Amino acid sequence: MNHYDIRDYTTLMEVEKAPSNYSLKERKRFSTHKHELKSTIFKYYFFEGFFNGVGLSNTELDCISKGYSPVRRFHHKDERRIFTIHHIQPLTCCGETKPSNLIPLPRTFHDFLHKRVIDPQIMGLEPGERKVLVGMPDFSKITLKMLMDPAFQLQYHKFIVDEYRMMPGELRKASIESDRQLFAQWYEKTFGPQK
Repeated sequence: MNHYDIRDYTTLMEVEKAPSNYSLKERKRFSTHKHELKSTIFKYYFFEGFFNGVGLSNTELDCISKGYSPVRRFHHKDERRIFTIHHIQPLTCCGETKPSNLIPLPRTFHDFLHKRVIDPQIMGLEPGERKVLVGMPDFSKITLKMLMDPAFQLQYHKFIVDEYRMMPGELRKASIESDRQLFAQWYEKTFGPQK
């Protein structure tokens, strides 16, 4: 089993809760242009080599190179091979529906990320309220091969639970001040004392 130091692959993200009409408008925009956006994102990440070496068949890779998710043509029992498009900065936090804010992710990792990392941290925030999200994946360092590795998913899950106690039933609304304390603690654990 591969071992990952998950701290190396997580980051902080400062966000502002969007007004509800913004989220609805962006979701509608995403739904309206979903096929074109997915096609653009899949093609871009294909030609950047994002899908290389992850065990996809030539037929699946060909499908992706043409801008389609393989799941449209193949019904996989392996959920890690089903891809969805993720907003890096969430729609509910003023994230935009544009290619620079979108990335293909295995559906299992995408669902975990929203249910256990993002949603618990933004639950209860009022529109305009700011917050620093912790434990966010650093997509500049994470590869698709890592995301499809059950060991990475398991270790990321354990890291989130152990470090941040983000489990259902333990949701809390943290003030900006407690976020700053959380950031200071995270920074010290990760990089040592601040100078």
